[in-house]
Amino acid sequence: MVVINLPNWEAFENKVASLYRGLKRRREATRIGMSPLFFRGQACDSWKLQTTLERYSSKDFTVEEYYQVMLRVLPAVQSYTEKAWGLPYPCPETESIPMVPHGYEFMVYLRHHRFPSPLLDWSRSPYVAAFFAFEASPTMNGNVAIFAYVEYIGGAKFSHPEEPRIVGCGPYVASHKRHFNQQSAYTVCRKQVNNEYYYCSHEDAFVRNNLTEDLLIKYVIPRSERDKVLEKLHLMNITAYSLFGSEDSLMETLAFEEIDQRGRR
Repeated sequence: MVVINLPNWEAFENKVASLYRGLKRRREATRIGMSPLFFRGQACDSWKLQTTLERYSSKDFTVEEYYQVMLRVLPAVQSYTEKAWGLPYPCPETESIPMVPHGYEFMVYLRHHRFPSPLLDWSRSPYVAAFFAFEASPTMNGNVAIFAYVEYIGGAKFSHPEEPRIVGCGPYVASHKRHFNQQSAYTVCRKQVNNEYYYCSHEDAFVRNNLTEDLLIKYVIPRSERDKVLEKLHLMNITAYSLFGSEDSLMETLAFEEIDQRGRR
């Protein structure tokens, strides 16, 4: 992982524009397929890249164990939503690591409704990621972080099955409208232990510092830029309400307009 400390928001926009240009030049020069850029914003630069499942439980789940969890919560979710998810039973065998998890559509739905998930969520928009980085309370200390991630830059990914391996799951899945509002994409990290596949930490995969795969850049930006950034994002219609579409998020957006913004006029 490359860590870049920036003095202000404008420096971040310049860095991202330069990153896009560099990847475009490489793509045109090599004519080799490349992964899209994903972004993730975090309200504190000291926080690790952790899934909600990692934050919720210290247990190391196998792929099959988490699938069993999904099967157990499925009846309640289907009863409430009146929507059916076709999860086969029992869990299909995981023949190799580089594949989208079984039940991916249901996993995305659970993730967007705060159920602990092995999916790490990203956005294809640096501005949506910036919202999640800066929207936290201004009373928080420290700086924010916005991560830029590219799964691979040409060629195939190579790793031993027992090494942590990140798999990009992509944006093409039918899910809650928040998935599309937030331009979401997801990754999972897995490794093989004694012939079983376990979900594991993304941080473990990034320590390899491979130059052609799992490229991660961490941009650290002063929290003092918060008001300026949120005002700009608001003009772009990137707000809590546009991203979540709930009554609570509407109240959050109205509070920003009528308290935060008016207080600065």
